[in-house]
Amino acid sequence: MKKYISTLFIILIFGNLTAQDMRLRKGAVTDSLPLPGTANSNFALYLPTNYDATRKWPLLMVFDPQGRGQNTVNLFRTAAEEQGYILASPNLKLKDKPIDSILTTATSLMYNIFNSLAIDKDQVFSAGMAEGAQVASTIPLFYKNLAGVMAVGNSFVNPKYLDREHPYTFIGIAGRKDYMLYEMEAYMRFYDNIDFPTYIYYFDGKADEWPPTPVITNAVSGFTLQAIKNGKRPALPQFIDELYQNEMGIVEKLRRTREFYKAYGELDRMKKKYGEFGYEDEIKDKMKEIKRSKGFREQRRDFRKAVSAEKYQQDEYEYLLHSDVISNNFENIGWWAYQVDELKKLEKSPEEATSNMAYRLHDYLDFVTKQQFDRIMESDLSIETRIFISVLRTAIKKSDPEAYLKIIQLAGGDGDYETALLYLEDLLKTGYNNYEALYDIPGILDLQLSREYNNLIRKYLGKAKYSIPEPVEEID
Repeated sequence: MKKYISTLFIILIFGNLTAQDMRLRKGAVTDSLPLPGTANSNFALYLPTNYDATRKWPLLMVFDPQGRGQNTVNLFRTAAEEQGYILASPNLKLKDKPIDSILTTATSLMYNIFNSLAIDKDQVFSAGMAEGAQVASTIPLFYKNLAGVMAVGNSFVNPKYLDREHPYTFIGIAGRKDYMLYEMEAYMRFYDNIDFPTYIYYFDGKADEWPPTPVITNAVSGFTLQAIKNGKRPALPQFIDELYQNEMGIVEKLRRTREFYKAYGELDRMKKKYGEFGYEDEIKDKMKEIKRSKGFREQRRDFRKAVSAEKYQQDEYEYLLHSDVISNNFENIGWWAYQVDELKKLEKSPEEATSNMAYRLHDYLDFVTKQQFDRIMESDLSIETRIFISVLRTAIKKSDPEAYLKIIQLAGGDGDYETALLYLEDLLKTGYNNYEALYDIPGILDLQLSREYNNLIRKYLGKAKYSIPEPVEEID
């Protein structure tokens, strides 16, 4: 019987703009559902196994920067099944679309689901990662009843447009190796200061990564418990205890693996989350026990030491970068490359706090130099400055082809074929194989027709667009 229910098909019409029947399975993800009112957009949807249209359900919309709707919904599936949420995620690559188009799609997604399924409009939530988190964070601007935002690794807030009369739960999630970790903590402080319910979760991940399902499931329970506190969901003691025990299980796992400082942080958050439900004393006792554990103080000291060193290093990087860009200090490129090499070594440190710090600093360097690169390329600064920041980018992120291609364009267009060819070969050594793009670089046709240019491409890619014969020596 359970198997039959989990694969039961429900036939419904999505909105009034389509005459096509949609077959949706309960307890399974349905992908590529067309979204009426948009240009060829579609989305993935998940209905809990016990979905019943006779009662209204919470809706959680999830935005992935790569538009991986089905995969993203599957990350949230356990939470949706256990805590009773309908999930929807658009198959929309956010970097490929302007923000107005993205928000139009998000709005269409929400209202089409409103018109098609039994949704509790006071329990609508949004979640996203990286650029998706920024999209999720903008939804309260046009849907005032939004009950909560979950932002992974990024967010967006404009205090000028924030409606403080309609507070919502803000849940931040940060990877311990993500340079945006401190920004996420700053967002949390902002929302705390204006009395919005807030929770923050950490996971062992880097920038542009979703946390694992257990972290997501516990984070979603923040929405669930806040809805219970607000009287939007029934306060069922057994259900609340199950949520509590799930999180306490993670604490116990951390304790057994001697990750005491992490365990203490989890308990500190749980105290705020579960205190109103009668668990405060138990949590406080656990915190005291963890604090007395051998190793807790050492881990706390290592963490604080790493954070202090990181903030100092960030300030130094920012100052030196500004100074080097102003002076086009090509002689200092080697120093920056050395810094990257040293950070890569520290990333392998057995001391977790140091390793995480190195990952964050490396990503921070990538972020600030990319920011400078974009700013300079949009300006009318000299070709020397443009080449400098491009060369610096190749030292910071050797695998990113953008800066190499820009150097080839700038140097080649300026007649400096030697530099252009040098960076062409460096680019090809990284494994770059976009053959057509190498001939689409504007302004360097003479270079692209040259024997040297084509010989390098043939050497690494096995073919070239032009075959220039070797000059024939004249015999006297």
